[in-house]
Amino acid sequence: MKIKGIHAAPALLIVIGALLCGANLIDIEAISKNTNVYLTIMVLELIILGVPAAFFCILRGGSYSKELRLRMMQTRHVTITIWAFLFMTCGSIALSFLLYHFFPDAFVSSAMGGTLRATEGSRLYLLITFALLPALLEEFLFRGILSAEYSSYGAGVAVIISSLCFGLLHFSFVRLPIYFFMGVVLSLTAGATRSLVPPILIHGANNAFVLFFETYLYRIAGKHSGGLILLAFLIGVSTLVFAILFFSRAEKLYYGYGVMNRPSPLIRKRKAGELSLPAQAFLSPTFLLFAVFSIILTVFL
Repeated sequence: MKIKGIHAAPALLIVIGALLCGANLIDIEAISKNTNVYLTIMVLELIILGVPAAFFCILRGGSYSKELRLRMMQTRHVTITIWAFLFMTCGSIALSFLLYHFFPDAFVSSAMGGTLRATEGSRLYLLITFALLPALLEEFLFRGILSAEYSSYGAGVAVIISSLCFGLLHFSFVRLPIYFFMGVVLSLTAGATRSLVPPILIHGANNAFVLFFETYLYRIAGKHSGGLILLAFLIGVSTLVFAILFFSRAEKLYYGYGVMNRPSPLIRKRKAGELSLPAQAFLSPTFLLFAVFSIILTVFL
């Protein structure tokens, strides 16, 4: 008997969360004395995110791959990919300025790859380890598997719950709004293009931007001047402009699907006496367990 997505997907995330917790106990520096630290982290990323996701897909059966948006990116998707990246990046910067203003110490301490310093000889390793590989694995997990598991409960539920899980699994209260926002944009992009390639490219490019340029944002945000106010205003306006361009392009893509009579994911019918589909998804015991588990790990990790 096939386990419902509202139970199976959170269970998968609990397993991944437990593996992340275990990896946090590993002394990376000690292991890396005899090997490349970046290769060690890449192997851990594959074990923690890749192996459970692959095993989950195997358990779901051979036809499951058709639900995961494993399609090549098309030429008509280039424009929305660019708008999505600019929308997500500008929006993330705006949120970063806001969160840094209220929680400067917590925000800086949660910076990506903060324990490793970039050097000229290691920039490629940094890019692969903290930008490209995480983007590939996380998009396959959240915009692929989780979106597929929740699609029968409605597109809105799939977008919100996969984005929330994306944020929770990063174990950072101060950055949760940023991760949730990123998850929404990436989910909408995956839905509009019906492919995982655009969100992978956007996610990887955004990771690279944060990895190499976020420290400059701290310097700017730490200055209390009229120039900072002007910059924040320009970023806010840019976010709005790119959002309009992004949603306009998405609307055209969806119109094209309608003209071509492309099928949409089927929504399951609610049985008599059942809760609404969103309530079933968010009140699933396994999802609530995952949420509590994530919060506890965030506090103690």
